[in-house]
Amino acid sequence: MKKRTRIIAAGVFVLAAAVLAWSLKPAHDSEGNNPDGDAGSIESIAEGEDAQNQTDKDDQAYELKMIEMDEQEKEETIKKLFSFMESCENIYKSTLDKGETDEDALHEMIEIGASRGLSVSCGNRDYNLTNYEQVDAALRDALAGKEAEAQIYQVNTVGVFRYYHLVFEKNELSVTSASAVFTEEMKPALSQLEKILAYQWEYTPKGWLIWEKALSRNQEMDMHIFCRVLPLDGQCREITEEYIVPVSYFCNNLFLVDWDMSCMEKIEFNDLFEFLYAREYGKRLENGAYGDGIPKEEFEAVIGQYFDITVDEIEEYARYDSAKGSYPWSAIGIRNRVQQLQPSFPEVVRCTENGDGTVTAYVEAISTEEGMDCYYAHEVTLLRREDGRCVYVGNRVDRERSYCIPAYRARREFEGTE
Repeated sequence: MKKRTRIIAAGVFVLAAAVLAWSLKPAHDSEGNNPDGDAGSIESIAEGEDAQNQTDKDDQAYELKMIEMDEQEKEETIKKLFSFMESCENIYKSTLDKGETDEDALHEMIEIGASRGLSVSCGNRDYNLTNYEQVDAALRDALAGKEAEAQIYQVNTVGVFRYYHLVFEKNELSVTSASAVFTEEMKPALSQLEKILAYQWEYTPKGWLIWEKALSRNQEMDMHIFCRVLPLDGQCREITEEYIVPVSYFCNNLFLVDWDMSCMEKIEFNDLFEFLYAREYGKRLENGAYGDGIPKEEFEAVIGQYFDITVDEIEEYARYDSAKGSYPWSAIGIRNRVQQLQPSFPEVVRCTENGDGTVTAYVEAISTEEGMDCYYAHEVTLLRREDGRCVYVGNRVDRERSYCIPAYRARREFEGTE
């Protein structure tokens, strides 16, 4: 979906113009006649009516178009969702002691649905839609203007199960959706049930089904639903989860600037460190423990795991303080970062083996708020070492295919500012 200028602004502008035109029209005589004729009055009234109609239409676009369901449709929808949940009961029950369903259990439940012929997606977006062919076929029929329907189930790590019944008719999409959770007694309990006429929908060439329930007012009231239908291969998913998602685009510039092994000084290693630390140790950096900076050995050990770089280079690029024996570092706060228009999540869409031991991963970041399956694009080059791990050896921003490059400013540049 393409980014839209909020249409309500246009309605307000037109209305304001109509009001101004009305206020400047010639005065009427004592009998109510316009000295210059009736044309101006009629045109002004028409403009005002058109503006009001446009405003009313714009307001309606923000409202959900609910479709009433009969009792039979409600019962069938609930039955399908509960039946899938009951088939996952034993696996789900085994995860309760952990407080949250882990990914392995999540994927097991997805495969249970797959064995029953269901198309099941993962709420974590790290697993391919099962039996995707039947959904893809229905969507291609819908794109051709044919009547079609599809059913998609979803599970996630917080224990919410969802079901979508999609019906395409005359290029319009109606969606019946239901969600449910297990009670303490391990009984399915319905938490949501509705049927709506989608404001708009799209099936992208990359294989993303996107629909907008109603026109989204802002980020907090985003109405977009995303579902990847076409699968990604294993290497793409591995690199996404291991090397792209942990760093992403928030408060570091690893993927926001062009760099290679000849110009690594472009990387702000001090800001990047905490993201690599979390990736390496599976826990966040403790802010209060590093008021005097990151100890030399600790900093270099983490950076050295992800870059083919010497200690001397780390000291130079990351501004080593020999007097303190540490590298400067500041925790992320509201006063040392810029506001970023963040993509919702990145995904590697394809990989190219370069013949020299490196692989280039083509990354396209999705923005759910804007309804775009390629909000920001870049290429990351990795070198696989003998131990199986990869190190970063380059990044290139694809400016032609990027709608927006996330803003960034190094934390050190805020030092001494209010």
